[in-house]
Amino acid sequence: MGSINFQAKVGNSNVEVTVGLTLYRWDEDGVYYVYSPALDLYGYGNTPVDATNSWEITFEEFIKYTHNKGTIFDELEKLGWTVNRKKKRVRAPEVEEMENNNLDFKNILKKSIVTEDKRLPILV
Repeated sequence: MGSINFQAKVGNSNVEVTVGLTLYRWDEDGVYYVYSPALDLYGYGNTPVDATNSWEITFEEFIKYTHNKGTIFDELEKLGWTVNRKKKRVRAPEVEEMENNNLDFKNILKKSIVTEDKRLPILV
């Protein structure tokens, strides 16, 4: 289903974050959804594009908020990521781990889904 990674580059006053995630897409009762189990973030809308835009806004807010609060490593650990704070490296949980630990994700996998690997640069 694709690799998942998380990297942060610290520059002057901004932090550039590049994230590669596998997104899961489906529609249900005329509503389109996008979900990232690695971050437990959803987006939804009346069209696939609306759902993607909704997810991207949620993702950006998650990154900004956790960066500003200094809790990004804490949040990733809560989500099952392996975090090396000294080297500032993180590793996402494997799909099987997420499926075993996340009932919502397990149920999503039963739907007719489409996956997409996406790389997103974010400045915070």
